[in-house]
Amino acid sequence: MILRCSVLAQQLCLALALGSHSISAQAAKEAEAKQALDQIVQKLNSLEEWFTEAQQRSASIQQQIQRHDQTIAQLRRQSRQLEASLSEIESEVRQLRKQRRNLLGQAHEQRQIIVAHVQAASRLNADDFIKLLLSQSSSAHAQRFMRYHGYFSQQRLAAIEQYKVSMAKLAETSKALDKQQEALKVQRRALGEKTKEVQTQRDKRASTIDALTRARHDKSRQREVLLTDSERLRTLLAQLRRELSTLDGKAFADAKGRLPAPLTGRIRHSYGKPRSGTNLSWRGIDLAADVGDTVKAVFRGKVVFSDWLRGFGLIAIIDHGGGYMTLYGHADALLKTAGDWVESGEPIAEAGDSGGRYEPGIYFELRHNGAVQNPAKWLVK
Repeated sequence: MILRCSVLAQQLCLALALGSHSISAQAAKEAEAKQALDQIVQKLNSLEEWFTEAQQRSASIQQQIQRHDQTIAQLRRQSRQLEASLSEIESEVRQLRKQRRNLLGQAHEQRQIIVAHVQAASRLNADDFIKLLLSQSSSAHAQRFMRYHGYFSQQRLAAIEQYKVSMAKLAETSKALDKQQEALKVQRRALGEKTKEVQTQRDKRASTIDALTRARHDKSRQREVLLTDSERLRTLLAQLRRELSTLDGKAFADAKGRLPAPLTGRIRHSYGKPRSGTNLSWRGIDLAADVGDTVKAVFRGKVVFSDWLRGFGLIAIIDHGGGYMTLYGHADALLKTAGDWVESGEPIAEAGDSGGRYEPGIYFELRHNGAVQNPAKWLVK
């Protein structure tokens, strides 16, 4: 127990000497937090610029995709019209080929008839032909034969000539249709290539949109992380600035005569009054209270000691900066630990009788640079 008391006493002395070192440490923390916050704000600004540019680029690409879609739709309509024209021409070509085959068949049939007629006529030798012409009985028959033969030959030859003319027209029309068909096929290939080209451009831009969307999601996650970090740093910075304003001691000094009492209770022993049975005087004030009554910090600050200490029982010590500290002894329970920051009026302990007290309450002491001060001059009347 003696060793423990010795260690705690050293801790108490160290706590009472922390004031000047805390300010520089907190100032360094504030500068570090501000630098980190500035970096995050810069990154957030860069992200916002990226989002603005990405939005503009995305809108532009969407317009290009819309134009591509319109062009593709138009090309497909032209392609359908072209296919209809090709189908119509192919139908006409088939009809022409059918007509050509029919004409060829008819011409061939006429040729066969003429050939048969010529062959029949050729079977009459010269003597038979002369006899036919000189025969009185056969004279009329011969004349009819000659007329018939001439008429037949002329008709067949005329039909063949007509077939030739028709065949020539068919060939000319077929050639024109073939030429038109070939031109339409060239257009179809050109339309196909153009459609493919536009579709490729459209797909590339769609891929760019997809990439931008993925990048936007990634950037959004980065922004959420940065915003979270930014909020944390802002909170930390506000706390550090509040702590710095506390640690310089000026705010505490300015509150002299206006500090609230740590609890509501009558003063059993006042500052400077002799302590019964000793040659010592009270270095603080002893406030009467029931066990468990709430003890509150008289001003914001940092808890630098919260433990049992010989002569004080359970005690909490708060550093208010500028060398100002307040002590709250003989507590029944301590609600804060060393390192905690507290605000004015925040509960820090419960009144009690630890450390050999006969009557419950709380012992309150105020020091500046280690020297005790009269609490009555600091607490509100």
